[in-house]
Amino acid sequence: MIANELNRAKNWIEKKDLEEVKNCYERALELLDLTIEITKDKNRLKEYLRLREMMAKFYLEKKGNLKFNNQLFTCIYTMSQ
Repeated sequence: MIANELNRAKNWIEKKDLEEVKNCYERALELLDLTIEITKDKNRLKEYLRLREMMAKFYLEKKGNLKFNNQLFTCIYTMSQ
């Protein structure tokens, strides 16, 4: 579901609607927080926390960066495999 929100954010970035991009990142951060709460694997926890840090940094910058969004999507996708 986190990847779905990042995919939605990509679509809104392309449409240049930064308010919707922000909403997608808020939902993605909430889902990531819930994932972090239930994660028991310490190595995976470190990866999730780093991903959250990067996502939060991008959220605070309040601009649409398609390349960065794609990198976040790739990270979360590979972590789920």
